[in-house]
Amino acid sequence: MVPSVKKLYEGTLRVFLVLLHDFPSFLAGYHLSFCNVIPYTCIQFRNLVLSASPKGMLPPDPFTPNLKIDLLPEISQSPVVLSNILGPIESFRGHLDAFLKDGQSRNFLSGLPMLLLKEGTTEVDAPKVSSLVMYVGIHALARQQNSQISLSRTPEMEVLQKLMDFDDKGRYICLNAIANQLRYPSSHTHYFSCVMLYLFSESKDVAVKEQATRVLLERLILHRPHPWGLLVTFIELIKNQRYGFWNYPFTRCATEIEKVFESVARSCMPPGSQQATVSAGGDE
Repeated sequence: MVPSVKKLYEGTLRVFLVLLHDFPSFLAGYHLSFCNVIPYTCIQFRNLVLSASPKGMLPPDPFTPNLKIDLLPEISQSPVVLSNILGPIESFRGHLDAFLKDGQSRNFLSGLPMLLLKEGTTEVDAPKVSSLVMYVGIHALARQQNSQISLSRTPEMEVLQKLMDFDDKGRYICLNAIANQLRYPSSHTHYFSCVMLYLFSESKDVAVKEQATRVLLERLILHRPHPWGLLVTFIELIKNQRYGFWNYPFTRCATEIEKVFESVARSCMPPGSQQATVSAGGDE
C-alpha cells in the first residue's frame, strides 16, 4: 500500500471510529450499504461497521458461560435497516417471492446462481447477494412467527444452501454476506448465526466448512472491535461438540494454522474450557 493510500485509509478509519462512538445507530442502520462498498481486504474496517449497535443498547458479554442466546429479549426484535434491500434484486424479486411462498418453482432455484452474476460476466454480484441474503432472512423470520417449522425445511434455507454451489470465489462472497448479518443481538443475528452453523454442520463438502471457518476466523484474528454475533457464533462452533470442529483436518493442516486456531479459541472461551475442547477433538 502506497503511503498516500495508507494515510487515506487511516483517516477514513478514524472518521468511522467517531461515527461508531457518537452515531452508532447510523452505522447500524446503513450497514448493508457500507459493506457493499468496503473491499473484502478491509476486514477491520468492516468489523468496525458491523460492531455498531443502536445507541443505548448494551449487548451481554458473549464470553458469559452458558449464555442462552435464544432467551435474550432482543432476539425477538428486528433490527432497523435503512439501506435499500429491494433495489439489487428487483429484476427477479417476483420469481423469488413465488419460490419462497411454496418452494415449488424448482426451475427458479436451479437458475438462481445465474441471476446473481454481474451482467455479461461470470463474476458474482456482491450487492445482489447481500440483498438476497437479507431478504430471504426477513422472509424466514416471518415464516417462523407464523409456524414452528424447522429451520432446515424451508424454501429460504434451500436458497441459502444453493449459494454454496458457487465456486470458491463466489461462495466466499455468499458466506461473507451471511457473516455480515452477525451483529448486535436481534432476530436477524440469531437467525443468521443458526444459518452459518447449519451450513457448516450439514454440508457434505469439507471445502464449505473450511471456507465458512475462514470467513469467521479472518474477522476474529484482528484487533477489536469484533461484532457480538460473530463472537457468539464462533464460540458455539468451536465449543459445541455436535459440530466436531476440531476433528476436521483443516484445523491442523499446519503448525502455524493450528496455533492460530488455538490462539483465537483461547481468546473466545473461558480459561480451561478451550484446552479441554481441543484435547477432546484431538483424541476422537
